Amino acid sequence: MFWNKRGTGVLLMTSTEVDKSGSSYYGKQALHFISTKGETAMVLLSKEGPIYSVGWSPKSSEFCVIYGFMPSKATLFNIKCEPVFEFGTGPRNCICYNPHGNILILGGFGNLQGNVELWDATARKLIAKMEAADTTLLRWSPDGEHFLTATTAPRLRMGNGFKIWHYSGTLLYERPWNKQEELWEVLWQLFPAGVFHEPVINYKPVEGIQPSQPQASKQAYRPPSARGRESNFKLHDDEEPASNTRPGGDSNPSKAALKQKKKREAKKAKKEQDGVNAGSSSGAAFTSNACTAAATTTTVASVVTNGDSTVAAPKLPVALADAELMGDPEKLKKIKKLKSKLVEISRLKEQRAAGRQLELNQLDKIKKEDELLKELQGLVL
Repeated sequence: MFWNKRGTGVLLMTSTEVDKSGSSYYGKQALHFISTKGETAMVLLSKEGPIYSVGWSPKSSEFCVIYGFMPSKATLFNIKCEPVFEFGTGPRNCICYNPHGNILILGGFGNLQGNVELWDATARKLIAKMEAADTTLLRWSPDGEHFLTATTAPRLRMGNGFKIWHYSGTLLYERPWNKQEELWEVLWQLFPAGVFHEPVINYKPVEGIQPSQPQASKQAYRPPSARGRESNFKLHDDEEPASNTRPGGDSNPSKAALKQKKKREAKKAKKEQDGVNAGSSSGAAFTSNACTAAATTTTVASVVTNGDSTVAAPKLPVALADAELMGDPEKLKKIKKLKSKLVEISRLKEQRAAGRQLELNQLDKIKKEDELLKELQGLVL
């Protein structure tokens, strides 16, 4: 469960032990969004595999997800769960925003070699790349410009110590521990909110120091027979570059974004039409495709377009309106209960038409629509 800083939305990560589709032996994971206004959405991930990390921006307007089989994929989503930027693929399993939310760290630690990418979260540009091997702890400074990486016990008992970095990828300070000592935790001094302002990002690296530990060669090993020859082999050729997925951006929006946009437009059109119906109709209206039984006592009030289907929105029968005004309380109570169920069924049908996958109990409710209409007609007549 991942709440945003404002407390207006939460991301729920679900997992199943068995994948019914048979695509994974280890089950399946999914991510769902719920807002305090009651809005729900499923976060559509474009690559199969586990979800490694989920991180909300401190601005609470977007979140990042690292997912998929290695090399994993990193995607930035807005508050409507639409993908707005793809960070490409790479050996990553960690997300860490700075306190101001304008710099994002994507790292690969644990069984990965410690690659770190620093991104300008506002401009969606890569600031720097670096490597922090054997990192077990990463924390941002309250000023949002510096962060530390540390190797701590009990995860690793050898080579303990910590380093302080600038967001441009420059090493500023290093404190190795003696072999006889163990480092358990490193913390920044806390400051009240508002003490530090959001840093202005400069892409030029600042002056720093060289690490005391020797750096491993980054060149790929080549056998003696292949040395001195031009190679057409590209290391990590299965990794995807970063790309902008915002509508009107550098590339076309993804299928998931188009689907979400279509659902949002259909919901907006329905809301506007409901407002028109409420102003022009004296009685409550409910939408249904199976109102032929009461066709003689109804008149069509409006036509609501939902996706590819057109649904007629009839007024309530006159007899039903009279029953509400003059009927006995028990009968009126049953009528209101049936009306409520029919309205809920109508909403479920609209969600299904918009492409949303319904649960089994919701599909069972839709199947009972004809039965409820007959029962309602029997009470009215």
